[in-house]
Amino acid sequence: MSDFPPTSPSTIQPQALEGAVLQQRAWRMPDLIVYQYGPEEWWVTPLDEDLPLVKLNRMGASLLGAMDGRSSIQTLLAQFGKWVCGPHQETGRYFLERWATPRYSLCYYGDEAPSGHSVNAKWDLLLQKVREQWHENVAEETDEHLTDFHHKGIQSHHGHFEIVETTVSHLLREPCEALNGLSYGQLLAKTLRQLGWWNPKPNRIVEVGAGLGYLSHEMAKELTPVERRNVEYIFLDLTRPFLHSQLDLATKAGWNALALNANAEFLPIADASVDLVIDNENLADMTPTHFSKEELDSGKGANEEHQRSLDLIHKLRLNLDKPYPDEAIFNYGAIQFLIELWRVLRPGGRALLIEFGIDSGWPDPVRLPGHTEYEVQYSHMRHTAKWLGFNEQYCALPQLLSIKRDTQVLCTGAAYALRRLQEAEGKKFAVRAYTESELKQSLGDALPKITGLHYHNILDPAWFGLWDFKALILEKPGGFKRPAYQESGGFRWYSQR
Repeated sequence: MSDFPPTSPSTIQPQALEGAVLQQRAWRMPDLIVYQYGPEEWWVTPLDEDLPLVKLNRMGASLLGAMDGRSSIQTLLAQFGKWVCGPHQETGRYFLERWATPRYSLCYYGDEAPSGHSVNAKWDLLLQKVREQWHENVAEETDEHLTDFHHKGIQSHHGHFEIVETTVSHLLREPCEALNGLSYGQLLAKTLRQLGWWNPKPNRIVEVGAGLGYLSHEMAKELTPVERRNVEYIFLDLTRPFLHSQLDLATKAGWNALALNANAEFLPIADASVDLVIDNENLADMTPTHFSKEELDSGKGANEEHQRSLDLIHKLRLNLDKPYPDEAIFNYGAIQFLIELWRVLRPGGRALLIEFGIDSGWPDPVRLPGHTEYEVQYSHMRHTAKWLGFNEQYCALPQLLSIKRDTQVLCTGAAYALRRLQEAEGKKFAVRAYTESELKQSLGDALPKITGLHYHNILDPAWFGLWDFKALILEKPGGFKRPAYQESGGFRWYSQR
């Protein structure tokens, strides 16, 4: 780990402590985690992953503790400014000039406290500024920037889902109390069996955008060897580095697995050849079309790609919300993926699509380090599914998985901070959903040295917004009638009907 200070002044411009700024007050960031490394040394994590830990002595810890919204910057500067507050001779002034900048985000300077979780809250605006600027987000987003990001922007799977884009399935990838002792993959396999999707079992499964492969690995734990026998499990991913991890975990779990490096909007799969498709948290990564109001009003696209999207909207007879905004986003890639699903699924084939999204209005961008994703407009998706001929069902993800509603889990911001603090000591810490007892088991003797931990109800939007994640359940008509039996442990149990 690099010593502090981490970078040159040209990289991080300190805030000038003069004029009106001196009359403002300071608030600590609400999710701030403080770790007492030694008797006279405390560590905290800046928001930007590229910056080393901030190390403080007792005076520096007192400075951080004094940022409770009651003292002005002028008062804090007079009290701590000239004193050494860090183990590398950084003064209180040095920290006061930097901690409120977006790359650090240890505190906020203002006339009133930042609060709330809406898009207009000051904290959210601050975090958005970090994602857009300090993580070098694409300067100009084109309709192809998501494809480019997954082709070129992800060079390694190491740490991607711990740092860049943590997903629901990644947070719940291990057996946890929130899922009654099961993992996300185990619970999903159990749900698919309850839906009757393993009766008869699928012969060919395609998982689109499988991340590191935990879903298939955990599904195998819930399914018996007989249920997995002669099943071909195919991974299809745009990001080549992920395929190695997917195949490795699937093979260890006992699947007969294959991998394809391809785009799900143009599936390299034969017609009517797949029994089950699982797409878990990928729809927001598919190609968007950025329309102008003039294009929507006239029906004439500014280029060939936009005209193709407009022609598709007309063909599907999609009912678009009016009046049109000056700029509108259309989930072209996700709609194209649905069309491909209809082509590759056998009669009776099924698909499960899970992603965050909305039921009305136009999708908003969701900014992440290095790229931007887009909400999925599910009324468009459901209309398209019905137009194609699918039987469809739709619900929120917590309803599909029957998530334990009263579970209290660690704030994800705290989990990110703990990972960095533990890594600084050469220890491993997985970012996931922790209950208090699970965190105690993971941290052991280090837990009493940490202050600032807090927990959310797992369904609280402040944790991860699970209610924003939807499940679209599709079935292509025309399959064979299901047999009147179920298989369990190699035995067949017949009904009396």
